[in-house]
Amino acid sequence: MNRGKLTSQPFERLIRAHCAALVAALAMHSASPVRAQVVVASGSAEAVVVSPLALVANEALNFGRVAPGAAAGTVLLNPDTLACTTTGPIARAGVCQPAEFTGMGTRRMTVRIQIPTTVTLTRVGGPQTMTVTGLALDTTPDLTFQGGNGNGLGSGNRRYQIAPTSGIFTFRVGGTLNVGANQPGGVYNGSFVVTVQYQ
Repeated sequence: MNRGKLTSQPFERLIRAHCAALVAALAMHSASPVRAQVVVASGSAEAVVVSPLALVANEALNFGRVAPGAAAGTVLLNPDTLACTTTGPIARAGVCQPAEFTGMGTRRMTVRIQIPTTVTLTRVGGPQTMTVTGLALDTTPDLTFQGGNGNGLGSGNRRYQIAPTSGIFTFRVGGTLNVGANQPGGVYNGSFVVTVQYQ
């Protein structure tokens, strides 16, 4: 009995020593701080400030890339549906974007919008031109038609009422690009004036 007791004591001391070492190792591990990983990313911010009774041009009228044919053709950009359709032996690709404008008045204020009847586009570096005719407005959903005739052309007899509570409204302008037969290649650009009368 005594012999068995003598042989078990060193074994128990060995077990206790290992347990103590394990507890010490765990304590040291839990005491060491965890290293945090920090990652950084850059973001961007953008805002358009619209002054009361002002008008801001947001987007340019863009018919995309057009390949002419042996005969004249057209590209019709519908400002309501945003669709571009062609006539004649021409092909079109790329962006199809109506001109877009934003104004600010007060809710239920009446505005009159005037747009030109035609716009001339001139080839960069050359005298060649194309015309945009049949310019048309799309005022939904921010402007409600109140009456008048015409299409906002010339005298601007068409009246609209501002619908949003904020008084901020957006409208779009489309039209028909007239492409000549064998129209010379290049970038064509031009400008036009839109007038909003606040009443």
